Parts: sequence; structure tokens; C-alpha cells
Amino acid sequence: MSAAPYAPDAVAALLEARLSCAALPGFPAPVPATLADAYAIQHDLCAALRRPVLGWKVGRIPPALVETLGAERLAGPVLRSIELDGETPGPAPIFVGGAGAIEAEVMLRLAAIPDHVPGTDAAASLFVDEVRAGFEIASSPVPDVHDHAPFGIIADIGINNGLLLGPRLDRDGFDRLRVETFVDGQPVGAGRACDVLDGPWGSLRFLADLHLRGVIALTAGQWISAGAITGVHPILPGQPASATFGPTVRIACTATPEPGYAP
Repeated sequence: MSAAPYAPDAVAALLEARLSCAALPGFPAPVPATLADAYAIQHDLCAALRRPVLGWKVGRIPPALVETLGAERLAGPVLRSIELDGETPGPAPIFVGGAGAIEAEVMLRLAAIPDHVPGTDAAASLFVDEVRAGFEIASSPVPDVHDHAPFGIIADIGINNGLLLGPRLDRDGFDRLRVETFVDGQPVGAGRACDVLDGPWGSLRFLADLHLRGVIALTAGQWISAGAITGVHPILPGQPASATFGPTVRIACTATPEPGYAP
């Protein structure tokens, strides 16, 4: 199923695609060409979707553009979250005909709004009251959205399609746990959160900076999905995925077709 191609207003085209779960043929023109333009579209699209912002996902800027853009990370609003129930796989809604992936991440819950950019990991940790294992569902109705990274990804609300919140992690050493992700029972990636740029606390510092500059608005109680630990793993509706965080924590999900956002 396809929505109307290349509407002149990117916000209108992306909004209609998310409301109807209809895949677009490509990113609607004009594609934003600056970070400021991309975040402006994100802001307008998020407002048009009329859902509370439950958190923020953090992704990476393509390495070739880091020096030019002066940024290593990007952000997108989280508009839905699901609590995982033990070993029962949670639903991971994916836009059929669009882009879909699953990412194992650590989730940080903001206890307070930063009034400055924390200078150290210890200072950053004071703004967080809970850490969990989880999945970010990364899906967009735009099949070529990654070809327009980072601008297209930022504009389409960070291509975040929800968080799956798993068990709590011990705050002492959670970022050094070995994380491994499996799709269809096969290992697809492994890593540690501390090895992704400057780690999860670096993601919090990045968001605090965006907040203080007025690019995004943080609020207490929001979740920070702190960045893909094992990679961005494509997934199709019907496929199962799981991840282990150290020897004792396991989370699981099954990709399902996106039903469309309620207007």
C-alpha cells in the first residue's frame, strides 16, 4: 500500500504515512539539508501526531559527516512504550514496505531536568533514577530513510516507533555488560554500552545540551534510549528477536505490522 507520492510538505506526507501506516515511495521532497531544518520538521511532525513525548532516542551521525556537522549524535522523540512481561515477547510494530529494525539499548529514566550539561559521568548519573534493558523499535514508513541520514532520520521523529522496556539493571557496571542480539535465533551483533562513543552518560549530556539550546524539551520521567549497543538490525513482521544483557537478563520481541497511529 502506498500513500500519495512526494507531497510538497514533508510534514504532511510523513504525518499521513504514520497515521495510515502506508509506506511512501521515498522520502518526501524537499529533504532537509541542515540539522536545524531536520529538527524543525521533527518538532512539527511530533506536534501534529498529538501524542505525549515519553522519552528520547539517541542515534549516531554517519562518521563521514561528524566533522562537517559538528555532532556525533542525533535525537528523536519517543511516542509509545511497552513494558515487557518476563520472558513473554513484546510486540515490535514495523511499517510494512518501509524501514524496520530492532536495537538493543540501555534505557535511562530522567529523575530531574538538567539545568546544565553534566561534566562527568558521575554528575550525569545524578539526573537518572532507574536503568533498564530494552529495545528501541526503529521503523519508518519511508523505505529509503537511511539514504538521507542524518537529516531524514531526524525529521521523521528519529524513526523511533516505540520502546520495549525490560528488567532493571544494576547501576553499578550496567554499561560494561556484554550485550548480544539475536534475530530468528541467530546472533547478529554484540557489544558493550560503554564502548559506544562516550557511553550512555554521553547520550544524556548530548540531550541536555539540545534541551538547554531549545532544540528539544526534556521533562522528568522521560526515558532516554541511549544508543544502539550491538548495531541496527533489520527485522520484518513475523520475525522474533531477543537480546541478553550479561548472564542473567534476557528480553524478547516479535515484529508485528504497524497498525497506524490513531489520529
